Amino acid sequence: MPCHWSWTTMSTWRQFLQTRMKTRRLYLALCLTLVLLVINVVAYQTILGDSSKRTKLFGTKSRRRRQDADVPDISNSATVFESNRLPMTGNSTSYTLNTRLMASVGNGHLATTVYSDTIFVNGLYSGDGFKGRSHRATIPSPNNIRVTLPSEEGAVRRYALDVEKGVFFETVTTDQVTVEQRTYAHQFYTRLLVTEIHVTRGQDAGDIPIGLTTNPASDGLDFLWDAIFSPSTTSRYRHGTINVTETATSPRSEIHMYWTPVPSTITLASSESQTSVSYITSIDTDQSTAREAFKIGRQFARSDLYPTHLESWRNVWDAGRIEVEGNLELQKIINGALYYILSSLPSQDHYGTANQFYGLSPGGLANGKLLQDYQGHSFWDTEIWMYPPILMLHPTLAKDMLSYRIHVRGPAYDRAQENGHQGLRFPWESAFTGVEVTPGDICWECRENQQHITGDIAFAARQYVSATRDMGWLRDENGWELIRETARFWKSRPTFNQKRGLYDINGVMPPDEIHHTVNNSIYTNVVAKLSMDFANYTACLVGEADETAEEVESWVTDVGDRLYLPKITAEKYHPEFEGYPKGELIKQADVILLGYPLMWKMSDEVRRNDLNVYEEVTDRNGPAMTWSMFCVGWLELQEYSKASQMFLDSYSIYVKEPFKVWTEAHQGLGAVNFITGMGGFLQAVLFGYGGFRLHVDHLDLNPVLPPDTDGMKIHGLDYMGSSLDFTISRDHVTINVTSLGGDYPLEITAGDASYTLQEGVPVQLPRGPATIATTRQDSNRCTPPVVGDGTAGRLQATIWVFMLSVLLTAMQ
Repeated sequence: MPCHWSWTTMSTWRQFLQTRMKTRRLYLALCLTLVLLVINVVAYQTILGDSSKRTKLFGTKSRRRRQDADVPDISNSATVFESNRLPMTGNSTSYTLNTRLMASVGNGHLATTVYSDTIFVNGLYSGDGFKGRSHRATIPSPNNIRVTLPSEEGAVRRYALDVEKGVFFETVTTDQVTVEQRTYAHQFYTRLLVTEIHVTRGQDAGDIPIGLTTNPASDGLDFLWDAIFSPSTTSRYRHGTINVTETATSPRSEIHMYWTPVPSTITLASSESQTSVSYITSIDTDQSTAREAFKIGRQFARSDLYPTHLESWRNVWDAGRIEVEGNLELQKIINGALYYILSSLPSQDHYGTANQFYGLSPGGLANGKLLQDYQGHSFWDTEIWMYPPILMLHPTLAKDMLSYRIHVRGPAYDRAQENGHQGLRFPWESAFTGVEVTPGDICWECRENQQHITGDIAFAARQYVSATRDMGWLRDENGWELIRETARFWKSRPTFNQKRGLYDINGVMPPDEIHHTVNNSIYTNVVAKLSMDFANYTACLVGEADETAEEVESWVTDVGDRLYLPKITAEKYHPEFEGYPKGELIKQADVILLGYPLMWKMSDEVRRNDLNVYEEVTDRNGPAMTWSMFCVGWLELQEYSKASQMFLDSYSIYVKEPFKVWTEAHQGLGAVNFITGMGGFLQAVLFGYGGFRLHVDHLDLNPVLPPDTDGMKIHGLDYMGSSLDFTISRDHVTINVTSLGGDYPLEITAGDASYTLQEGVPVQLPRGPATIATTRQDSNRCTPPVVGDGTAGRLQATIWVFMLSVLLTAMQ
């Protein structure tokens, strides 16, 4: 018989059952929480991996892969590259001078490849930008001068590039006469290209005629030239305007040239023991500037012109350089790399007012003709590859490099808006105006999808502020605008993925250009996050108004912290992009750039796996700079043997003798003179073996000597307004302050010991890790952004949110 319950009894029983069920749910929730906590700890440790490092220093010799040079460098000087013959090209029956492998001279305003028929000038481009045909405008060179003797019998010719002096020498000697020809782009009077010829008598007692030939380029199609005008018998003048402007509305640049006409013969008279002549070319976009420089050049040609050039170059090298002991070949390559980059950058010790700088291109200022050497365009190469060593050794030049991006930011605003975004979206290739000039018929996907360049520029700005704390640049020279508006672009670029509750950046090309359209490139997403994080930090530095500071902070909290990063795989490596199939070929360094230069924190296990996984699939015929980044990575892990091999691979195939000209390609030439590869190589020296890491609030170092060297010295490394020399031996590091910046006093810490850095008071430490930071009291009022692999953090957060939701549900 069924039981019948009263309402009171039923109510009491119902309350009892509800309490019992809540108790069971709470008990189950607590048990589940404990289990998930254990899973969380295990998962977190699995992602971070083993943090132990190998401490054994491998002493293996680097294997030599440089092929015997067809034209060897015969000089024993670390700053002179010399040969008794020139690089040639052709077949068994006909040879011609290979100007592609010739040395160049430049000063950031103008440059030329020696014995070429062309001069290039900073900022002068001709051609339609939309069609991708904007290129460096070719200017016929009056200084393409060759010397011939009455008799070549017994003549000995020597050709030398002296990078310390910034001069190319040709010397021809017979019993009768010695002729020395110097060619240089004046480092102080930067509008001048100078050729000097000095004739010295030998045994011949009579007149000695010296033949001179010139071969300037034809007028071509880059300029609309006026007729040549002769202001005097010893000078010529010509005016030209750019034939095809980069855009329909961009200004038609002008050029004004003055030069000394070159005769067919000069004669050392029988009454003379020696004679000298100078042939000077002056070029500028302003006529009065070009005319004044030409007048000065002629006035001082026989006195101070050459000495002032040498002094200016001496100041460049005194300001910052790298020396290694016991390895002449390596020292020459270091000097050559620094010279070729520096000779494409503005002179810091110059006469008059400098023109706006228009960026570094992969082939430097001496290259960039139509459809050659990337036409003189600026890419990510500038900020990621060439910029870091220049920043640490010549920070004023680093600011000049950033000034170019600021100068052409107008079209970057337009580009973002055209695609429905905000802020600054910089073009993949940039020239005179800052519009997109990538040849779409060659690589349309590059033009549209290589958006990481905006993050690369933002990262360079981050590094500049970290190295200099230049508040004037931030507040008065549009630095804060550059940082803020690149971050604004990244705030607007991602799309929200409802399924996973995170933001995606879809439809991009990563640094690996083989994969031209992917979603969530890990490199792209990381530089985007770093950009937003640093804008938030900089808003605090400049004391931005609360409303703006809160807006910038919201970009981080709403988007940056919720940006999807492809998860570290079960095999403990970063996939290059969402859905990357392991083992698929890639073009160049991509994922490995997370560890350096981005300094994205990860476990040693993941870093090692990234290096191993991507070394196996990186195209061995790819560009030069890739192997430098593998070298840096292996040095971080103290895998010295592997690092040594990658270091050798970073330059051995690419450096061409005798003038240390770099090619882009592993086989063939590609772009020359490839200063992108030089920048990567110098990073391997400075940040790899030097062990420097530039953080927002401090500078780390942990040096190791490069292979086959006995010591290394870094002169004039600049940090926080101070100039520091680092002398590194096998056992010690000595830091000497040569110039102390008053605004930011510095302290170095190694282990438990700390030392205040004082000018002229060396500090010697055991070789190993150390940190330099400012002791200024207000320097830490802004919290530096955290740089780390968000995968582990997201996993932790997800698990804790899940546990909290379980608990809340249980308590309902």
